Amino acid sequence: MRWPRCLLLSIALPLTCLADRPELPLDEAVARAVATAPEVTAGEEAAAATRDLAVSAGRLPDPALIVGVENLPVEGPDAWSTAADFMTMTNFGLMQEFPSRQKRRLERERASAETGVADAELSDTRLRVARETARAWIRRATIESALDALTGLRAELELGATAARAGVRAGRASTAEALAAESAVVRLATRLLDFEGKARQARAELARWIGDEAERPLARPPAFDALPTPVASLVADLGRHGRILPLDARLAAARTEAELARSERRPDWSAELVYGRRGPAFDDMASLRFTVDLPLFARQRQDPVVAARKADLRRLEAERDSSLRAYAAELRQALIEWEQAGAQLDQFDRELLPLARERSRAALAAYRSGAADLRLAVDALQDEIDLLIERAELANTRGSAWAYLRYLEARQLPG
Repeated sequence: MRWPRCLLLSIALPLTCLADRPELPLDEAVARAVATAPEVTAGEEAAAATRDLAVSAGRLPDPALIVGVENLPVEGPDAWSTAADFMTMTNFGLMQEFPSRQKRRLERERASAETGVADAELSDTRLRVARETARAWIRRATIESALDALTGLRAELELGATAARAGVRAGRASTAEALAAESAVVRLATRLLDFEGKARQARAELARWIGDEAERPLARPPAFDALPTPVASLVADLGRHGRILPLDARLAAARTEAELARSERRPDWSAELVYGRRGPAFDDMASLRFTVDLPLFARQRQDPVVAARKADLRRLEAERDSSLRAYAAELRQALIEWEQAGAQLDQFDRELLPLARERSRAALAAYRSGAADLRLAVDALQDEIDLLIERAELANTRGSAWAYLRYLEARQLPG
């Protein structure tokens, strides 16, 4: 049985077009995604905005201009005159507020903490983009590798089907054997079409992160047997991971907010310097006045705010603990998945697949020599196909876990 020409073209043409472009290594794909992803750009702008705002934090408020008229007559012969009565003055002056030094220091610390939150969220975003890009690259690589391996078995199945038809005509094989061989060819064709569709989906997923560069053929996948950081350090140094950095930064900001709320119990003060201009028959005058806040009702005003900020701090501490436990469990599960899939892949490559290849070749040879029927050879080839598909799934699982563990800290990002 021959494959339809359209089926062959649907698989061969995309691969031929990809071969005309330079190969795309995994690290290059990740670097491109981290540099160009809109999520990263948004995070960079948010961090830049907090840094710009931090410049004005903790500074004195702008002075206020004072302009007015005092003691203006509204009745009698001097009504509405600013120069006739000796008490009338046209005032010009400045007023400056002076928040406490502690409050201004805490405002600077709050701005720094908010900048830390934005930077931590940006690091987390970059790491997330790197992980998802790596997973998309690995998924496409494992699918295309399986597609190549399955395509390599096509000729042997077709040869078996051709031999079965010839055997039926010669009376050496049954019609059931011929039909089983042709059915195996059709099933393989269906699986190849399925994998080709998955390969296109994987390219589309990769294009989500790197655009048209996803159409390039992939370079050889890296070995997923080693991590840049020892396993013991991964579990012990959770505070350095991108997922945890925003939690710690938000806690630091919440502590500063609580301190700033407590500082409202300390009074602020302001100063006013006013020059009063009177009529030409009278001397001008100047005045200097100081105003001090009196937080006399702290129980109803400042204390509830302090209590609220403390509650926010306790909430964030509890959320951090909960997130840390969940993340630690997730990390350990990823480590187990990576190690388990690696052990299974090693068994596939050392034992299962070589044995399956040897069995299918031996069964085909036995059929050609007349020592066995074709059904045994077809079943052996079908088992090899199933093992190849199962291995592809394991390789994707291991690669996905490796990508998760590979990009946990900002220092592991490219560049």
